[in-house]
Amino acid sequence: MWKIEKTVKKGEYVYAVVPGHPRAIEFGYVLLHRVLMENHLGRLLDSNEVVHHIDDKKLNNDLSNLEVLDKIEHLRRHATTGRAMVELRCPECRKRFAIERRQSHLRKGHEVTCCSRRCRGRFHDKIRRHGRTQEVEDAISGNIVREFCSLDNPEETHGRGDP
Repeated sequence: MWKIEKTVKKGEYVYAVVPGHPRAIEFGYVLLHRVLMENHLGRLLDSNEVVHHIDDKKLNNDLSNLEVLDKIEHLRRHATTGRAMVELRCPECRKRFAIERRQSHLRKGHEVTCCSRRCRGRFHDKIRRHGRTQEVEDAISGNIVREFCSLDNPEETHGRGDP
């Protein structure tokens, strides 16, 4: 599916150079373990999916050491103490997702948190073009679904839900 031109070790992770990948950052870099899993599954990973290194060794990108988890399950596996979490509804695509509270607009001083950079761009473009319509105001006010601790009620803390 994705052709890896070369790999580059950067910090704690190995990145693949994959020009044209929709989630590539500068210079076409994509985390190698994500590209390997996407090639294995034959599809792009959802923005709520995390590729977990089973042995916790970030340089071991063998497929037998990788598994796909949602963000909440991934946090639960790494958490030793509870983390403040927030479940949000994306104001653009209406998808439900969960992130750490400190990574949301509640801590960063913004007005809304979207599920992806793509949705954030579309949502802010909508505001720029049409202003703050009632639809926009409703989407902003419905952004926060609930706040919870990452270790509370794990069966209820899936990163996905009804749109």
